[in-house]
Amino acid sequence: MNIGLWQIISTTDLMSKGVLLVLLGMSILCWALGFYKKMVISAKIKALKQAQGLLQNSKSMDDLLARVSVVQHTFAGELIGLFLTDFKKLLKMYETGDASLADKDWYLLQATINQRVDEVLAEEEYLIPVLSTNAQAAPLIGLFGTVWGLIHAFMGIAQSRSADIAAVAPGIAEALITTMGGLVVAIPALALFNYLQGQMRKFEQEVVQLADTCLWTMRGVLSSDITYKTGFIAKPAQPIQRENV
Repeated sequence: MNIGLWQIISTTDLMSKGVLLVLLGMSILCWALGFYKKMVISAKIKALKQAQGLLQNSKSMDDLLARVSVVQHTFAGELIGLFLTDFKKLLKMYETGDASLADKDWYLLQATINQRVDEVLAEEEYLIPVLSTNAQAAPLIGLFGTVWGLIHAFMGIAQSRSADIAAVAPGIAEALITTMGGLVVAIPALALFNYLQGQMRKFEQEVVQLADTCLWTMRGVLSSDITYKTGFIAKPAQPIQRENV
């Protein structure tokens, strides 16, 4: 059967061979992209879970920074570093020691952190829609090859002036091979896309949980540290509800 398949492909015209080459390239792209994104997202989810456990029960700002240094070279560490950078910018506004952070200041920090989360999610979702596009486009490209092959086959029948099944079958098989190629590309691409969408939901949940943990940890350690290296006097914070990302 495999020999017959290759024989059919070898007898196709240049247009059909071009369609099959395009479908082969799309298939390689989908599989490579799918496995790459799977490994990257899985590694980041693991790093986020590790950082989540480290941040809990931090007793002081120095303790928090020491815990963050453990994961500083990971994706989660870089993300926490961005959160802490925004936090330090907020603290510099109160270096005089005459003011304290009110709830509106924490809401401002929370909005900034939420924006960071949105940027991370948008960056991670980049390229995943390529799988969906290929899953939709591959059958249409295969159908184009089929229509072209049928036209080519019927033109051959008209020239030979014979509609015998032995004369028609090779042309139809030649035309349908591109339809099969389109389905071979589209089905795995759709499966990979749906799988990665599920992984992205897990990734989003972990990122949001880490952002919430960072915000609550910063409020907790700052309220427990009466001063923090800048002369800033902390005001005990009232719990606030996080806005949806």
